Amino acid sequence: MPASLPLSRLNQDCLWGSILVCVVIATYLPVLQAGYIWDDDINITANPCIVGPLGLKEIWTTGAANMCPLTLTTFWLEHALWGSAPLPYHLVNLFLHAACAVSLWRVLQNLNIPGAWFGAALWALHPLQVETVAWVSETKNTQSGLFYLLSVLFFTKSLQPRKNQKTGGWNYALALLFAALAMASKSSTVILPITLGLCAWWVEGRWQGRNLARLAPVFLLSIAASAAAMWTRQAWGGDDPHWVRSWPERIAAAGEVIWFYVGKLIWPHPLINSYPPWNIDAMQWTAYLPLFAAVIILFIFWYHRQRWGRPWFFVFACFVAALFPVLGLVTMSSSAHSLVADHLQYLAGMGPLALVGAGLARLSDTVLPKHSSLQ
Repeated sequence: MPASLPLSRLNQDCLWGSILVCVVIATYLPVLQAGYIWDDDINITANPCIVGPLGLKEIWTTGAANMCPLTLTTFWLEHALWGSAPLPYHLVNLFLHAACAVSLWRVLQNLNIPGAWFGAALWALHPLQVETVAWVSETKNTQSGLFYLLSVLFFTKSLQPRKNQKTGGWNYALALLFAALAMASKSSTVILPITLGLCAWWVEGRWQGRNLARLAPVFLLSIAASAAAMWTRQAWGGDDPHWVRSWPERIAAAGEVIWFYVGKLIWPHPLINSYPPWNIDAMQWTAYLPLFAAVIILFIFWYHRQRWGRPWFFVFACFVAALFPVLGLVTMSSSAHSLVADHLQYLAGMGPLALVGAGLARLSDTVLPKHSSLQ
């Protein structure tokens, strides 16, 4: 009888994982009727590295990488398999998003977050994800997101050596591999070492100095990926004068960006492909209040971490860390159109929505004491 217990748990996990995949695919089926939009021509249909005469060599050795060489390699392979028909590209992007949902569920389980399945489903089905799933170029979001989550999953598994003495080293090696793949898929995943550090703090209950050595290789990967991103940004005209803003403007805008994305998670209407530009007067002291509020709230959560503030600090810190590359502190080409976009919080939304899932699970346990929360 005991030997059947792991199999039973495996069967349950396969069932709930399959349900999650089916729900995600059913929800986003309309995107399969979509074509190409926005910059899909630059990235795919008119990209000389994809359709010729250039190819893989240029993707990996020149500025044509455009901060996501592995994603462009995926596009190159897809084009070699089925040409420029949009349907297969949309299918791949949809299945990658479904795989991200399952991976997030497993990560939340590994972190012992209540209602892990609810949290993953809320994230995967949130209206903000429509832009990523329907936009072929944002395969860089889903592909990098999958590798990002797998890195977190195997890193947290490696933090349990007593339970996994034989597999701890392999789990850590896989975490490093997936970290490299994530950063090669999209440069915004360079925040991964911060996420891993926060996860280590969450799993172990406190920060331990030995984790610095474990995170050092990830930091080195992050530095290398950041340098490569800056190089390709220069090659793509990243210093165009109409993108440049002063540092006071960037700092003031960063706070606005944080609360914009919090608001969109709570109430996603309206969804706009390109939000109107903001007029932020950095000469007014009130322009810095949103950032000041975010810092104060983070401090309050940290101060109360031994009591009620621990999950709130963990979630809010992960949220801000994931947003850091897109807060406007670093120049992005999209800043010429808008400082914010729905697809830019693809990773950041995971923590807050997982917290909502945990709250729903706790509520269901209160209302129905015998109910077993979906883990």
